[in-house]
Amino acid sequence: MINNRKSIAVFTNQVTTGYRRTFCETINSTATSLGYNVVFINFMGIIGGKHRDYGNYEYKFIDVIPYGEFAGIIFDEESFTIDGMVEKLVAQIKEKAHCPVISGSSYMEDFYNIVFDDASGVEQMVQHLYDVHGCREIGFLSGPFEHPDAAARLAAFKVVMKKLGLPEEGAGIFEGNFWFNKSVEAADFFFGEGRERPEAIVCANDYMLMGLYKALKERGIRVPEDVILTGFDGTEEGQSFIPRLTTVDRKREVVADEAVRMIDKMVKGEKCPKLVKVKASLILANTCGCKSIDYKKEVRRVNLSTEQNRTVNYYLGDVIGATLKMNLVESIEDLESAFAEHAVNFGGYRTFCLMTYVDEKSGKTSLEKAMTLPTSKVYPAMMVDKWHDFEGCERKVFSTEEFLPEESDNDPKMMYVTSMHCGDRVFGYCSIAMTGSGIFNEFFNVWIATLAVALESLLRQNNIRELISSLEDTSVRDGLTGLYNRRGFETRSAEAARRMHRDELACAMVIDMDGLKKVNDHYGHAEGDFAIRKIAEIINSCSIGGKIAGRTGGDEFYIFVPCCDESKAESFRREFLEKISEFNSKGEKPYLLDASFGAYIHEIGAACDVEELIKVADEHMYEAKQAKKARMSANR
Repeated sequence: MINNRKSIAVFTNQVTTGYRRTFCETINSTATSLGYNVVFINFMGIIGGKHRDYGNYEYKFIDVIPYGEFAGIIFDEESFTIDGMVEKLVAQIKEKAHCPVISGSSYMEDFYNIVFDDASGVEQMVQHLYDVHGCREIGFLSGPFEHPDAAARLAAFKVVMKKLGLPEEGAGIFEGNFWFNKSVEAADFFFGEGRERPEAIVCANDYMLMGLYKALKERGIRVPEDVILTGFDGTEEGQSFIPRLTTVDRKREVVADEAVRMIDKMVKGEKCPKLVKVKASLILANTCGCKSIDYKKEVRRVNLSTEQNRTVNYYLGDVIGATLKMNLVESIEDLESAFAEHAVNFGGYRTFCLMTYVDEKSGKTSLEKAMTLPTSKVYPAMMVDKWHDFEGCERKVFSTEEFLPEESDNDPKMMYVTSMHCGDRVFGYCSIAMTGSGIFNEFFNVWIATLAVALESLLRQNNIRELISSLEDTSVRDGLTGLYNRRGFETRSAEAARRMHRDELACAMVIDMDGLKKVNDHYGHAEGDFAIRKIAEIINSCSIGGKIAGRTGGDEFYIFVPCCDESKAESFRREFLEKISEFNSKGEKPYLLDASFGAYIHEIGAACDVEELIKVADEHMYEAKQAKKARMSANR
């Protein structure tokens, strides 16, 4: 897989969002320093606030992943947003993986665990509010009560409040949802009429803090002058927010680094504890008043953000233009070229590869045959190679156990693998190797969606072409034998004659089955049809190159052979008659196959076309048939 180095797999969802960017980049840096490849199995889950269409079908990819090929697995359980995904992945990992598995976000039975000491984070924050700011009326904005992280943080809040001699419920506990959209309800709960206003509110994550801040600002309530707000998680968004959030830093980079180092130790035979706790620390900033806002610095940041927005808009224009172009391509080769030319706005990358599933019976790829389930074979349909890592790599069908094409370069790689599907239709999976330790930005997800739609478009185009070809074939083929019908024979033989050079010899043959009426009368038309098919089969099997054969009447067959001399024609006639004799000698039928044969060879040109050759060959066939009848009469 990839190269000669061992690979660590990371199972995660939406690697570019929130804290996962730092988490993944740290994994990359540490793994590279220790000489490992990293393969991120990146799921997309819910896109935006509600679009589940893509994520709902990602579970099909779970059966394709070669769990047994990894030296270690890091599992980011809390990142997954589609119900049932974690359970399916855990079941496969437990069954197929033979390596250390580390959960790096929440405690998971049977795995090694690196978990945050959330209780210490809540305790430190409440203690800070009590000791430094003199707060006694402290409220708590919780996540969903049934969520394990929310439950742990709420329990820690009650413990520390009781320890300080304050009511466990503090100034009230409100159940949020770890997101922005319950902030107005939370503001009503804590600052409604008839309620005593809290001095501080501890929020169970940063997103709820940012939502509550905006809701309070609309009411004219100032932070931190009227109320102190604190968060949890130390998210990137929270530290970009104005005012900066006072929060609990969960130190994702510490977990990422420790997870890789634990795997390295166990690969080398060392023992590691099943549970490692990482103590949280505080980020003291504007929303508690420990730091005042530096407006000059914030203005510079806003200006930088404006420049970044212009860049985003520029990139967005590129994506729109490329999307239109990529959905007009007519082949996978054109799509590969379009991606290589236009897909440049999500970060530097070394290679990009699209692996399409291959049907094991027909050999067709998922771009030729619609598939709703993965197969065990794949083909690299797209290979964009910017650093020459694929030099010497043959494009061929191989097993999903190999997973990715083997590269010539042996440097540690950071690969991101994502399922490729459109609705319930599966195409395969793609991999991208980024440069350095940085991961791609959100535009790569846009490219994934664009590619999925382009692949669906290509599949439909290919199906339409196949249908048209099938209809065309039906119009020129004989339904009983599969040979050309009269129309097909005339068209194809005329085309072949036009491609011949002047003065080249061509041969026309006419074969007429003998005794068909007798077979039909004595044994039925089904046997007559069998006899016709058998003659057609023998004609098709005779080894003469370039022949065009057709059934042009009930028991009559035409054959045209470009570039054919007397010896080739005689060889065909002899083989044809020998195969008929061979069939008759087996005695499988109560009747004997027989046919009369005529041939004519001449230069093709204006003075002699295919029709003229057939006419003369037909006369020769008739003469042969009459001679055969005369011999039979003489022998009676």
